[in-house]
Amino acid sequence: MRRAGLAWWLSLGLLFGACDGDGGDGDAGTDAGPVAEEDAGPPPEPRVCELPVRPVTDRDLSVLLFTRTEDFRHASIPTAVEALEARADEGFAFTHTEDPAIFTDEDLADFDVVVFLHTTGDVLDDEHQAAFERWVRAGGGYVGVHAAADTEYDWPWYGRLVGAYFRNHPVLPLEATVTTEDLCHASTDHLEDTFEFEDEWYNFDRNPRRDHHVLMTVDEDDFTLPNTDGGPNMGGDHPIAWLKEFEGGRSFYTSLGHRPETWSNPLFMEHLLDGLRWAASPREWSWQAITTELRNPLAVDVAPDGRVFVIERTGELYVWSPETGRLTLALDLEVSLDGENGLLGIALSPGFASDGHVFLYYASPDETRPDEPPGWNILSRFTMTGDGTLDPSSEMELLRVPSERDCCHEGGALDFGPDGTLYLSTGDNTFPHDAGGFAPLDGREGREIYDARRTAPNPDDLRGKILRLRPDGTIPDGNLFDPSGDEGRPEIFVMGTRNPFRIAVDEETGRLFWGDVGPDAPLDTRRGPRGYDEINLAEAPGNYGWPYCIADNQPYREFDFETESYGELYDCTGMVPALLYYDYFETTYLALGDGKDPEGATHPALGSLDLVGRTAIAGDFYRVPEGDAPYALPEGFRDTLLMGEWTRNRLVSVEIEDDGRLGAVRRMVPFVPTVRPIDVATAPDGAIYVVEYGSSFFGDNEDAQLLRIEFSPDGTLPPVARIEASPVAGAAPLEVELSAEGSWAPGEGDAIASYEWDVDGDGTVDGTGATLSHTFTEGGVFQPTLVVVGTSGRRSLPVSRRIVVGNTPPEVTITTPADGSRVVDGAEVPLEATVTDAEDGTPPCEDWTWDIRLGHNSHTHPFRVLDGCTTSFEARLPSGADIEQHFFAIEARYRDRGGPSGEPALTARDGVVLGVDPAE
Repeated sequence: MRRAGLAWWLSLGLLFGACDGDGGDGDAGTDAGPVAEEDAGPPPEPRVCELPVRPVTDRDLSVLLFTRTEDFRHASIPTAVEALEARADEGFAFTHTEDPAIFTDEDLADFDVVVFLHTTGDVLDDEHQAAFERWVRAGGGYVGVHAAADTEYDWPWYGRLVGAYFRNHPVLPLEATVTTEDLCHASTDHLEDTFEFEDEWYNFDRNPRRDHHVLMTVDEDDFTLPNTDGGPNMGGDHPIAWLKEFEGGRSFYTSLGHRPETWSNPLFMEHLLDGLRWAASPREWSWQAITTELRNPLAVDVAPDGRVFVIERTGELYVWSPETGRLTLALDLEVSLDGENGLLGIALSPGFASDGHVFLYYASPDETRPDEPPGWNILSRFTMTGDGTLDPSSEMELLRVPSERDCCHEGGALDFGPDGTLYLSTGDNTFPHDAGGFAPLDGREGREIYDARRTAPNPDDLRGKILRLRPDGTIPDGNLFDPSGDEGRPEIFVMGTRNPFRIAVDEETGRLFWGDVGPDAPLDTRRGPRGYDEINLAEAPGNYGWPYCIADNQPYREFDFETESYGELYDCTGMVPALLYYDYFETTYLALGDGKDPEGATHPALGSLDLVGRTAIAGDFYRVPEGDAPYALPEGFRDTLLMGEWTRNRLVSVEIEDDGRLGAVRRMVPFVPTVRPIDVATAPDGAIYVVEYGSSFFGDNEDAQLLRIEFSPDGTLPPVARIEASPVAGAAPLEVELSAEGSWAPGEGDAIASYEWDVDGDGTVDGTGATLSHTFTEGGVFQPTLVVVGTSGRRSLPVSRRIVVGNTPPEVTITTPADGSRVVDGAEVPLEATVTDAEDGTPPCEDWTWDIRLGHNSHTHPFRVLDGCTTSFEARLPSGADIEQHFFAIEARYRDRGGPSGEPALTARDGVVLGVDPAE
């Protein structure tokens, strides 16, 4: 058997023709991958891969062996070169050199693969580094062997290419147990599940699993000697070989090969040579930020004609056109932003091509009726007009859901089932913090908002549910309660949810999935189980247990908040357990990682705090679209739930068996960087769109974007256009520098041949260079567009950049408190900022907004919204809060009044983060 916790957790599967997925059922997973057969007895059956194996290239390859060293020199270099050159009759032409002068555009063009073989230290100067970067971006393959990770520490690009830098190793080579994680990749399909191997085992400065596909790991239990510098090992997950698609090419690294004897080992040689072949094979994946103009994106849907609809929490509905590359505002809806509200959900009608219906779920700003709840969240249908906008007067209100407008858990996702019914998710709308991370069950008078029993398990309340309606708002058959409403609200399909923020419905089977974001307790206690996030599946109406049960129906205990006394465990009989669940720290599914921030502390105010988090997002159930779908995901990701892990920056494929049991859980394309993926949708051509919320605690994220991911098994990928512009706003005349230098051509044998700029939107080409300077002489909003054309003749999708001429962005600076400072729990914190604007001068203080958020682990919740040039707030943590895991995030912002001729308003902001110390 392969060692639990490493070998059967494969995370990337088919990206490289791999076979194993993260096997697992709802409890912890079982070994779903193939097991090596015994040598004795009948001939072994062939390994059956869960995913198809893509063969590596079989053409003859020209390979540069580069062995320059400026630090330690391995004695095995001559043996290694000789061993590789002896395999020239297997389709390789090797050129060996230690002269960096070969790293020029002209010379590198002769090679398919460059091998850094036991290189150490700084081996290339700036000019040669730049040439090598250009060669890789043009499709070159890189292979690093052993000490290649002990090379070019001051060249960050190389660090990203190799995947991790050498840190230390045991003082002598040791025999240790190696686990083959990928049993079907060409470079490892000949290896046993586990085998003994002697080598010098490198520890690295990071775990490459975060953004690489891992091929092999080593068992540190076999390390019996101290490290060379006395430093630590890597722990229970210690990769030693990995790969990825990188920029325009591919990168393969193996840390094996230290000893001269290794180079006569046929198993190692096959591993390395097939790694060379893989590095020279065509790329299969491409990704492109098709718009970076978003700031608060929450959800996405795609029309049959390929247009992409994205909502922003702040009330905007944008439409991106694949024909023009431009993002247009289709609706600007006034919404309440109190708590976790705003424009929360979108779904296009199944008949959108003919009826133009768009369904939105939003927080109404009309909160003036004293005899009703503080607020209403509204499900409405709108109709698109011929000019591509939504007609506000076409609104047809279908349903109202009450909202306390105080803190948390509003849900808000929409999706259609194959029978045409519409699903809407709602959160429990309950303040969670004073419950110590357990179920909020505070029954004291006046504490109703701290008690989830008033909503999630209440059949007469629409919150903490998933609702099911017809598109006209009427109630279909088949919901949880009788249409009469005598037993409960007839709209309810699922009850007992906490915060089902995103849902997905399988368009063929009608199976309903949702990610339920769980509470925060890090450990089990007498109160009940630790916090878990869940992926749930409903094939029929049901009660999923919250706030009495969580995960696999683990019960909470009755707790008297007044006397702090314990009662009986709740009865979970009849509750539906989660399909998949995971906590902060345990690596139940390696594809989901654990909750530790891979970068460590992210802010000086947090000191050495290990930020932790988890946020399960049910993005989309992936089915290959009908008709021509050239970029359809490969087998293994088809007919699976594509979920996002918002906090951990991951995309994951969750396989569901026909009987509804959990199958393999696989990491999707780890080398595609995502920043808090919050929704996923499938394009008509089989590609997927991923909404990236961005990294800021506040929203209003500069790094929010809409990402498109494509797959092509034969490398027939279009070029990728990328636009940079500076400045993007200012008074007229405004000279703007436009650049396409970040564009690339990932397709096999392709390179960028030309650039096509359309600056004024008239459909004609205004420039053909990689850069363009243009002066806008009149005020207004402009969207220069770029298309990149490859030598293959394939054209990129157009991309654009929004330029506002006639209005200068304001400037906001928080002067008090200082970023990174610390406050005492319960102290009054003064706030002061400066705001200037070229057109508005110094704006009145009542126009400045302060957004104060309470942070814990790696996310924040709304805490206070204030206004004024100066103000203050009481930095009091909830009772029972773990002070070491909490902080305050503060943002000051100002939205100006627009330009003098009606140019759009612009917003500026500044933010600080404050650590918290206990009161004396």
